[in-house]
Amino acid sequence: MAAARPAPDVSVMLPAIIGFALLTIDISRANNLHNDLQKGADAFAIAGAAELDGNPDAWTRAERALANLVENDSRFSSVTVRADLDNGGVVNGTTACRNGGDIAWCFLASIPLSDSTAINPLTGVDANGVDRKAATSADAEFIMVSVQASRFDAIFPASFVGAGANNFFDVGATAVAGFAGVVVCDMTPLFICNPFEGSGIPLHQVISDQNFYRKGIKLVQGGGTGAWGPGNFGFLNPTGNPGYGAGDLADDIAQANTPECINSRGVNMRTGGPQPAVRDAINVRFDIYGGQMKDNDPLIPPAPNVRKGFKYKNTSNPNACTMDPVTSSDTEWPQYRHMTQDTAYDGTYGRIGNGMWDYEGYMAANGFTTADMADFVDSEGNSYSNANPPSRYDLYKYELSTRGTGNDLVASPSLGGETGVAACHASPSTDPDRRLIYGAIINCIEHEEDLNGASGDPIPAVGFASFFLTEPVDQARTNGDITAEIVDIDGEQGRGTMVGFAKDNVQLYR
Repeated sequence: MAAARPAPDVSVMLPAIIGFALLTIDISRANNLHNDLQKGADAFAIAGAAELDGNPDAWTRAERALANLVENDSRFSSVTVRADLDNGGVVNGTTACRNGGDIAWCFLASIPLSDSTAINPLTGVDANGVDRKAATSADAEFIMVSVQASRFDAIFPASFVGAGANNFFDVGATAVAGFAGVVVCDMTPLFICNPFEGSGIPLHQVISDQNFYRKGIKLVQGGGTGAWGPGNFGFLNPTGNPGYGAGDLADDIAQANTPECINSRGVNMRTGGPQPAVRDAINVRFDIYGGQMKDNDPLIPPAPNVRKGFKYKNTSNPNACTMDPVTSSDTEWPQYRHMTQDTAYDGTYGRIGNGMWDYEGYMAANGFTTADMADFVDSEGNSYSNANPPSRYDLYKYELSTRGTGNDLVASPSLGGETGVAACHASPSTDPDRRLIYGAIINCIEHEEDLNGASGDPIPAVGFASFFLTEPVDQARTNGDITAEIVDIDGEQGRGTMVGFAKDNVQLYR
């Protein structure tokens, strides 16, 4: 019989078992710490990148986002990761790469094609020696955030490794995020010259500023022999295809759902554009059809309320497809009324109105009584009047809110017999925003040479806006200009027409 083998000495094996157990725990803790720090780096990068819209204050807003929007508490280190702009960071500084608190960040104009090509977060220079730093806020499309290494105290005894070994090591993380621009789809292919360029008024403040609420705007076609200035409008080529012709442009302006998308980083201009075709394309919203616009086309329906102050050409045989505008010089003026223009246009270039219009005349000509408008009051409960007129967009929505009730204001005839019910097109839209047009906002003074064909390069859009059409485009009444009210400028501070329309394209790249 073979002799039994002696049992291993537990006292010899136990330290090794405990050591390996502690090493496994340390590896797990280190991985969790890195995961914490990586999430922090990702959050910082996304918060900063969301502000990189190319505007002059983009760096300022990005750094404020780093300082105020994100704070990451690590559960496996004694460090709370935050951006400290008072510790080496400078708001709106002139250096693209800098340190601040527990992080370093660098604004980048570009990143390498390969993720394996490292970028130095303190210099912005990649491993191939290419300087990726942004020169200005306009150039900054990416931000790289590096979380400073956090000290990790191990449980595994350093003496197991050898004399002089440390019981700690550092763990850090980096992330790169970028702002690829505001992406907008189903947008009218128009651009508007920023009405507030050079005024010192931040664009995104306009719609939340009561000084601009309900004010009309005249959009005058630019180009040709005239210079581009605030309030001019022009046309976009959303496809970027040279073959995008006048017919394509008119179709896209007329349609309820434009099939193309554009990006704020660069919109393509379309020079020229026949005014009659644009007029016809816009006027389908008022149940007016002409040129290539056909009243049986389901893609170009009128709005659900088309009251416009037009009379029938033949009152003995009224036809909604053949109507004429009534102007203040006509004897029928007291019997027909559209949402008239502001009484004065005293803003920049004479194209921003004073917000005062003939509300009482509109009420009287259309037969709307005090009882009809009892629920239509201002924020303080006061009735509207010429001294306190409403926004025409709000009035339009109020009229639509009465549809199908015993007090249907849209179907109610004016003293001359006009209603707001579309009768030329067979299938009017049910979308209340069909009377809105959308436009990219361009700093035309800054980019005048590009607009006049010097380069033909895409031009960045500083924002997007929605405009409520107050009346059809007509030579007799509007001189061929588009008359409208500013409703929203992209964001969520206005009246909700841009929510979900303009989408920030922010993503992590590394």
